[in-house]
Amino acid sequence: MNVGSVTIPSTNPQSGRSPAPPQVGLGTRLLLGDRCTDVVLKAIEIGYRYIDTSPSYGNEDAAGRAIDLSGIDRREMFVTTKVERDELRPERLLASAQRSLDTLGLDWIDLLLIHWPNADVPISETLSAMGELQRCGVVSHIGVANFPVAMLDETIAAAGRAGTRLFANQIEVHPSLPQRRLVAACTARGVRAIAYSPMGREDLGHTAVLDVAKRTGRTPAQVVLRWHIQNGVLPVPIPETGEPGQIASQFDLFEFELSNEDMAALAGVGPERRYFSPPWAPAWDPQD
Repeated sequence: MNVGSVTIPSTNPQSGRSPAPPQVGLGTRLLLGDRCTDVVLKAIEIGYRYIDTSPSYGNEDAAGRAIDLSGIDRREMFVTTKVERDELRPERLLASAQRSLDTLGLDWIDLLLIHWPNADVPISETLSAMGELQRCGVVSHIGVANFPVAMLDETIAAAGRAGTRLFANQIEVHPSLPQRRLVAACTARGVRAIAYSPMGREDLGHTAVLDVAKRTGRTPAQVVLRWHIQNGVLPVPIPETGEPGQIASQFDLFEFELSNEDMAALAGVGPERRYFSPPWAPAWDPQD
């Protein structure tokens, strides 16, 4: 595919792939260089099959190197990366996607997200380019991040006109910012809600979380991540230390279930805290 000075080679990566990502993923925002490679490689050994990265993290090369070193069949992995808000014009978006493919060392990206909205660029232009990437086979799914309900609806409509569909909205979600309104809107519209910063920054020390952890015999992190799963939000844990034990425990979420009482207790975590709201952030949805 040729657009301006950008050439995206066609491929056929999707044969044999599942259309949905695993329920638990590994975020890499805090990981760089060899440490990123080591952590991602260990995560793959543990069983992680979802890796989330971004050009802005400066670690696509390290994450891609880990996938290559693991020797795993590429079709078993689900890799997400992003396009930054100043790269949303079609030619710049295509160039960004090509750089990510080259830096990751991959033939295709499973999920390409608009990292933050940009009101100066018509969403129809951006989605048209993203749809072209899908049609030539180098991107399996497209999505957005940090889009409130009104922007989500506008984008879904524009995606339909561009002959594609929105797969996911990656948003800040944790017990002290449950985003019930936005998560419900995503679910109702057939868009997968994906959590970033899924454990917040202070939630793990909240009395309600500690009480449920003690009652269930699980770590506070496991309790919070299980809360995400039972709320229908795909968690993307971001390791604070990259320690193998921490990564392993964050993956061990399917041998237990939180009771209705536990879920009700976790609904009381607060006060509400939003940690990611840069100057270019959109007008956020009101919280219930």
